[in-house]
Amino acid sequence: MDRRRCCAGMATLGLLAAWPWPAVRAAGRVVVHVQDNFGLRALPLRLAERLGYCAQEGVVLRWTPEPTEEGTAQEGGSAAVYLLSLDRLARRVLAGADLRVAAALVRAPQFAIGVSAQTGELSADFWREARVGVPLGQEVAAQLAARVLAQGWSSAPVHWWPLETPDAAVQALQRGTVQALVWGDPLLTRLERAGALRLLADLRHPQQAQRWLGGPLLCAVLAAEAAQFDAHGEVLRRLVAALQRALAWLHAASSVDLAVHADVAGLAQDRATFLGVVERLRPTYSVEAAVPLGALRHSLRLLASLPGGLAYQTLDPLRLLPSRGWT
Repeated sequence: MDRRRCCAGMATLGLLAAWPWPAVRAAGRVVVHVQDNFGLRALPLRLAERLGYCAQEGVVLRWTPEPTEEGTAQEGGSAAVYLLSLDRLARRVLAGADLRVAAALVRAPQFAIGVSAQTGELSADFWREARVGVPLGQEVAAQLAARVLAQGWSSAPVHWWPLETPDAAVQALQRGTVQALVWGDPLLTRLERAGALRLLADLRHPQQAQRWLGGPLLCAVLAAEAAQFDAHGEVLRRLVAALQRALAWLHAASSVDLAVHADVAGLAQDRATFLGVVERLRPTYSVEAAVPLGALRHSLRLLASLPGGLAYQTLDPLRLLPSRGWT
């Protein structure tokens, strides 16, 4: 009896060993370098990790700030990617970095231009005297806003007032230090809900962004060094696949689905604001992470047309894309 049981057990083990089980993927480790003040532009990749898509694709992320120097970081045997605005990526490439776009993240500037709700008629005199608050260190946002204002409100030079934090922006608006703001979320949604800001142009919507800025845009990307596509191509493909799944989820998710992830955006204690923010920003996120060449070309032309943007004219858009062999 014992011999029969032993033989049966051995046979079962043999069958299990011969069964075509799916191969277990070795975990691919990816270091994610995030540009300072990248904010909600990183939401799709944060969700890819939170929702388990990265784990299902066999990718483990380690988040870290972007290196401060103009070079690229060395991460040993791990793959490394960068979350960057397109203007930041272009500047790094012009400074000598060999970075390429692996996936599109955001396709519209995630900010709006608004004036204090107490503002009366927007006359030429108002714009000559008005101070416009803008986040410190975001010169491109100010330049884009100036272009929009010149088309619809005032061609006079704008008096920019750099502000370090959202709290500083609120205080400056309340005290009358600034009469207008160029800002993004979540502060923008909070000011809207409080009735403290009257929007003039909302560049959180791709259609409005195209209208005011002349064409389709690519505003934020997932990028990697050119050598990474050869050394860690399979891991990068899996990472982009996880990102694509998160983008599809984000575009289809209901309020109930979204609410439990408010902490990913630092809004765990304010789910109502989080839901409002996502509702407004959802159209700005790429649908499937593909990089539209037309949007890339137009975005570089737009950067080149801004004050101080002459260097962008020398940058071939194809230089920012990986080789055709990588998809």
